[in-house]
Amino acid sequence: MKTKFIQKMMASALTVALIAAPSMGVMAAGSGDPITGSGDPVIGGSCGQPAQTVEEQVIAIVNESSDGGSSVSSIAEIPVTNTVAGVKSTVQGVYIATNVNGTAITSGLSGIASSYGLAAGEVPYARFSNMDVKKSNLAKAVIDNAATAIGATVGPCINIEIGKKAGGQFSLLSQDGDKISVKVGIPKSFAQSDKTFAVICVRPGGAVTVLQDTDSNPDTITFDTTGGQGAYAIVKY
Repeated sequence: MKTKFIQKMMASALTVALIAAPSMGVMAAGSGDPITGSGDPVIGGSCGQPAQTVEEQVIAIVNESSDGGSSVSSIAEIPVTNTVAGVKSTVQGVYIATNVNGTAITSGLSGIASSYGLAAGEVPYARFSNMDVKKSNLAKAVIDNAATAIGATVGPCINIEIGKKAGGQFSLLSQDGDKISVKVGIPKSFAQSDKTFAVICVRPGGAVTVLQDTDSNPDTITFDTTGGQGAYAIVKY
């Protein structure tokens, strides 16, 4: 009984931790991509706090998860990270994972739409952001334990949400779907030519997967994942 209760608590806490950083939420119909600043939908406040526009929320997310880096005061100052080693992501989205050297989905757009059964008017959409370790401490603990088990050192951690957008609304794709290829640039500070690189993925509920690097470029890591959300950490061993 106690074990089941702890598992439920862990699942709930991980879900909150994983969605806390990239929670741009539902965009107003026709509002456009928040990273471009087009449109200005408002996120309702709570507990006496004022409502935030999507732009204000994105800026707050970037500053809170910048790992001590320089802060930004406008959307224009946030670098878009949807290109890795000259390869641009095939999927629209919000790409603000600044603690890695670029992020991209390399699977074909039509293939994702077909394999996940997207209807007319629905398009694949992704959100990449830095993982706030303080807010996602449970996910980080799971990552650290998994890394220890394989004798690996943990590098930068990011949140990835792979979903779809229709009528300005975002929803997650199933994590039980077909493989989707993701490429991430390894920061120079973590790169090491004599090491093997992999990615540890933690899903809501605590499921852990070690994803192997499928490319030969020492500056990038390419791995296969699926739709849905998760915390992803680059590791080396």
